[in-house]
Amino acid sequence: MMLKRWDAVAFAFLCMSVSLCAKVERTTVYMFGFSASFTDSVAYITDVQRVDSAYIDTKTDFLLDRVVYSDQLQVFMESLNVMKDCTCAVLFSTKKSKLEEEYKRLRKRYQEDGGIVLKDLAAGQFKFQAPSYIPAGAKEEAPEETEQKSENPEKEE
Repeated sequence: MMLKRWDAVAFAFLCMSVSLCAKVERTTVYMFGFSASFTDSVAYITDVQRVDSAYIDTKTDFLLDRVVYSDQLQVFMESLNVMKDCTCAVLFSTKKSKLEEEYKRLRKRYQEDGGIVLKDLAAGQFKFQAPSYIPAGAKEEAPEETEQKSENPEKEE
């Protein structure tokens, strides 16, 4: 009886350890950003953009470093001085068609709402930049140091 209980506990720990080992995969994703402020009647939306080196958690299919992408948009909006204290969101998908449907749905929702004006950020005005990612346990490669040889070496005495 006691052995069966320990077998069940060991099996539970095994299942938990397998489920905790999520794989991170580098892939191409499509994303767009949305910026709004609670104190303004204007919201901004970017175009759908392709990001080639984004990282996805394969267990949850969720974008890693999504905060970095929304921060990029927030810093950009604040640098234009058009929206201070804005809230930015990034929507993404690995399938462009799926994301374009979400894009159209969001645009339609805000176009029907007469209280908020939705403005487009011109294509090329803002571009998401993928952050570099180093998996846990991996060593960061240091740039190779090249020795510069002088043309006239001095003699050591």
